[in-house]
Amino acid sequence: MEKIRELIALLESGIEDYDEQLKMLQTERLKYIRLSMTGGFGTEEGDSKESWLLHLKQLEESLTLRRDSIRQAIRAAADDIQEEENA
Repeated sequence: MEKIRELIALLESGIEDYDEQLKMLQTERLKYIRLSMTGGFGTEEGDSKESWLLHLKQLEESLTLRRDSIRQAIRAAADDIQEEENA
């Protein structure tokens, strides 16, 4: 039962972090769309269209990594619980 509690705590924390980063990605996507519509991209590093696309890609990759880590933690916990039951 302790492993299940640990998994629940891990999932709650992981999901909260994931949701927070997802909101940030959505906000950044909206900013990108506004800049695209108004032609508001700059020419300096950090505010160019290419920089924004790289930024969005990095946020998306980070979310994918977080999601995959949560899935892996669930699988590992399930395997541990099953091993305990079989022992």
